[in-house]
Amino acid sequence: RRMAAGLNGFGPVPERTTFASREDLTSRFVPDRFSGPAAYEQPSAQERGMNYGNREKRNPDRVFDRPQVTSPHSRGQGLSVQNVPSEKVWPEERLRDMSMAAIKEFYSARDEKEVALCIKDLNSPGFHPTMISLWVTDSFERKDMERAVLTDLLVNLAKSRDGILNQAQLLQGFESVLTTLEDAVNDAPKAAEFLGRIFAKVIVENVVPLREIARLIHEGGEEPGSLLEIGLAGDVLGSTLEIIKSEKGESVLNDIRRSSNLRLEDFRPPDPNRSR
Repeated sequence: RRMAAGLNGFGPVPERTTFASREDLTSRFVPDRFSGPAAYEQPSAQERGMNYGNREKRNPDRVFDRPQVTSPHSRGQGLSVQNVPSEKVWPEERLRDMSMAAIKEFYSARDEKEVALCIKDLNSPGFHPTMISLWVTDSFERKDMERAVLTDLLVNLAKSRDGILNQAQLLQGFESVLTTLEDAVNDAPKAAEFLGRIFAKVIVENVVPLREIARLIHEGGEEPGSLLEIGLAGDVLGSTLEIIKSEKGESVLNDIRRSSNLRLEDFRPPDPNRSR
């Protein structure tokens, strides 16, 4: 599906401006002293601490047809829907409307506590990944300041004592964003760069590790791996690393990369002629 032209004024099908050439990706971020594993290593389910299940071929028109369900929370984590009266379990369309109303109000009032209360009122932890995806995708057509405060909001909600959002929900939400990214760049040509900025923030704030973000990017797309084939995976990763380097310095970037076993050459499109 297509998003309507938004606040940034982009037309429906402008030509996408890539963040950087894919040939430059490795040269910009791989010092000679770096040596990585022989191939891009996918962490096991045990290493990730979560299991996303089998990835099916996905239809972007149905990405929000129903809430994504996360693994059951352990005691003391996240929100519980046990013993909740049935009238408090909202239908998904209502959840979507309420969550979008909450984020739009946040852009005006900048009240994170109010957003947290709204999320609790949704009373649906299984909807959180969809909510995150809606917010992030919507932000592609907003102003830089709004994207910045949204990123801070996601980080703070994930770090809150109440455990309003957790890492698994963020990753599932980001996965949904990557599923529709190829479509999103038609209306927001810099969507890959904007997403990279969000990823950089959650990485440097130790909310989600680079290894998990890189895995999502590498596997992302309407079909698994399609972003890699068309070059968008390199754009997102390049933006992510560039922001980390500019804000935290090269030494911090190198430490983060080293701990993730990241190989940038694994993010080059297999067929450069297909890159846009």
